[in-house]
Amino acid sequence: MGLFDKKYCDICGDKIGLLGNRKLEDGNMCKDCAKKLSPFFSERRSSTVNEIKQQLEYREQNKQILAGFSPMFTFGEDDKIYIDPMKQSFVVSRRNPGSWSDENPDVIPLSSVAGCNLRVDEDREEIYTQGKDGEQVSYNPPRYKFTYDFYIDIKVNNPYFDEITAKLNDSDVEGMGTMEYNRYQQTAQQVISNLTQNGNAGMPMGGGYNQPMNNGMPMNQGYAPAGAYGQPQANPYAQQNAYNQPMNNGYAPANGYNQPMNNGYNQPMNNGYNQPMNQGYNQQPAYGQPPVSQAWVCPACNATNEGGAFCACCGTPRQR
Repeated sequence: MGLFDKKYCDICGDKIGLLGNRKLEDGNMCKDCAKKLSPFFSERRSSTVNEIKQQLEYREQNKQILAGFSPMFTFGEDDKIYIDPMKQSFVVSRRNPGSWSDENPDVIPLSSVAGCNLRVDEDREEIYTQGKDGEQVSYNPPRYKFTYDFYIDIKVNNPYFDEITAKLNDSDVEGMGTMEYNRYQQTAQQVISNLTQNGNAGMPMGGGYNQPMNNGMPMNQGYAPAGAYGQPQANPYAQQNAYNQPMNNGYAPANGYNQPMNNGYNQPMNNGYNQPMNQGYNQQPAYGQPPVSQAWVCPACNATNEGGAFCACCGTPRQR
């Protein structure tokens, strides 16, 4: 068979046009059938005709599943990651949901996610200055402009591919530690959190982009909540010693006011000072009672006595 002999697609049977052949391990496939394969599939040349037919059956079933897919959350600007928590599945596509019919992106169950990783690629470009003669010259030492791209690598259990890569940013991100850099880093954490909860996708932590920033750092780093879907999520930046909280060992939390003190100040004393005496000396009367006088007047000689059972002047017994 010559190089320019007519070829027919072993999948659909149609004649393959010039430059339209897509080689398989044991046959040929036209470009129209090739377009129906998964966008994440890359093993066409090593696949048999039978394997391609099986995949196309799977892709037809995917169309039916995709028709019922209703994303609630969307992440990313270049590649978009759509998540449907009700169907416990996600889709990765550069297109909007209304234009999925031609692409037919694979609907991936969350339970099939085997791993998820953030990959940040750095690129540097040297910055030059102008020399005496107007030519470009390097600084001493050289200076560089750094830009970054954010990728999410998703490992999946699927018979036709095992990894999906989604690029989050649609333009270069300049400067590590900038608000834009931190925003994409937070978004990546939200994606990882939602895709790796063993089929329990939750609300994106912090609500996606435009989060409150704390000195350039997002207030919530996007870590998955410990509980089930819909539970409130712990903020790692929340103060542990808020105002009006009980004190620990008498020490106030940072900047805490109006705390009940346990260090002994303004508390009942245990050292005997200002306390009722238990030794029998000068014991104070109970609150609200008049003090008891020890003096008495002798009925026989009218002498005043300071205590005692007998009059100090005449010896008359004290009357009780």
